[in-house]
Amino acid sequence: MLIFAIALLAIGNEKPFPEQVPVLMEACLNEAVNAGDVRETADSHKYICAGEASEKLWMFLERRKIESYEQDTPEGKWLSRAFPLGGCFKRVRMPDGGPLVEGLSCTIWVPRLKDQPAAPKP
Repeated sequence: MLIFAIALLAIGNEKPFPEQVPVLMEACLNEAVNAGDVRETADSHKYICAGEASEKLWMFLERRKIESYEQDTPEGKWLSRAFPLGGCFKRVRMPDGGPLVEGLSCTIWVPRLKDQPAAPKP
């Protein structure tokens, strides 16, 4: 019972959406950089986190009742939730209908100027 009361207090003290998004995005960006999961696209830098940062961001979006939408891909069916400059993706079904292999990641797209060349690789 005490744990339930503490959980309610923690949720009650949480800042409203979207004020927590920058902190959660920073954790995701740091995790992506540390894991080396940063890619370039034609118009952005793409940061992908898949660990604790993505779990916290997904749970935050879920608690804030950010509506999800489904995506079918060759890797299975995914639920997706969007936030400013990014989104989170959670696998809910395998493509062959077999046992679920869980997957969760969040992606943040940081726009880059189109007139500038791509950043040099370290």
